[in-house]
Amino acid sequence: MVLAGLVLGVTVGAGTYLLERRRIAAAIEERATLGVELLRTSVRQLVLSTGEPWQRAMPKALAGLASDIPATELGRFAFVEVLDVNGDSLASVEDASLADLIFSAKQSGFKADARRFELSQIRGGLSYGVVAIAVPVTDRVGAKLAQLNGVFIVSPQILARAQGRLGLAALTAAAIVFVTTLLIYPMIRRLVRRLSALSIQLLDANLETLQVLGSAIAKRDSDTDAHNYRVTIYSVHLAEASHADSALVRRLIKGAFLHDVGKIGVRDDVLLKPGRLDAQEFETMKTHVTHGMDIIARSEWLQDAGEVIGDHHEKYDGAGYRHGLQGEAIPLTARIFAVADVFDALTSERPYKKPMAVEESLAILRQGAGKHFDPGLVARFATVAGALHARFGNDYEAARRELARIIERYFQADLGVVLEEATPVRK
Repeated sequence: MVLAGLVLGVTVGAGTYLLERRRIAAAIEERATLGVELLRTSVRQLVLSTGEPWQRAMPKALAGLASDIPATELGRFAFVEVLDVNGDSLASVEDASLADLIFSAKQSGFKADARRFELSQIRGGLSYGVVAIAVPVTDRVGAKLAQLNGVFIVSPQILARAQGRLGLAALTAAAIVFVTTLLIYPMIRRLVRRLSALSIQLLDANLETLQVLGSAIAKRDSDTDAHNYRVTIYSVHLAEASHADSALVRRLIKGAFLHDVGKIGVRDDVLLKPGRLDAQEFETMKTHVTHGMDIIARSEWLQDAGEVIGDHHEKYDGAGYRHGLQGEAIPLTARIFAVADVFDALTSERPYKKPMAVEESLAILRQGAGKHFDPGLVARFATVAGALHARFGNDYEAARRELARIIERYFQADLGVVLEEATPVRK
């Protein structure tokens, strides 16, 4: 906030400086233009009063003005020149003491009915404003007789006061913006803290619901939620070993916890059957994927969990279900989870089997590489599987603590990104 206030203050101050500079320049141009109009009127009257052809009368008239060029407290004309319609000089008057400033204006050139104002002329340590003006001189019927070029020099004292006002206006504007920022900072800070607290509560509620729902179906299936804890931990560590980004890991966590949520819709006689399922029962069991997708359909926060829920039974060779996806067409989250899920199933005790050793389970995964599993993922998982199973395979409390650490790292520690993902723009 302080930095933003400082930047905004400087920006407003600079804008105020430019606007005030334009206003002062416009005022100086207006005064200079008034002076040249008076000069033009004087020249025209002198030319017309002589009765001579204006080409001869013009130099005489201009010479008569040499000692009486219009001047004000704002400044004075240091150079006046008359050009004929062809652009040839007929006569000029110049203040030799200001020759360097006049030369600079001449170098830039004069354009009819144009005014050019500069504040950058430095002479003798003083800043001078230089206004270059070009106006036509006409006869009684409006026909152009000549062009009058003038260089108006703004008094350095007047210019110094104007520049002082410029600086004061810019500093005042910047100070007002910065002080206002400091005054509203405590209020904004309190609002942000309140919003952060509410956001954390919302996220915690979503995560608690995620865990409760996942644990409920896990207990119905196997009397324990340890399986959900382990497959989530195994999946996250495999994702990390695969250098997956945080957004993918968050999708993976949600999907891993809810991967079998659709089993709520499967009949008990099929879901809890101790032996192998027959063909018809297996078709019934396969519907848990569709049930799972239906369950999360109305939750925006859980939509990305569908990658795992809907596709974790796809096989790398295309022989799986729901859609028979093949290779990298299967979402990476689903491919990662498939490895972790089968490994945990092999190394865990079930009503119909004893747990297998880690090496025996890994051998089965390697046999399925390229068929059931992504070969690269199997190879990476083999490097971490032993240590993971030793820590969490039979220690429920250790798995629970590790899952809490994972959630803290990937959700609560990066709250802003998680909330942005959780609230997509509705179209």
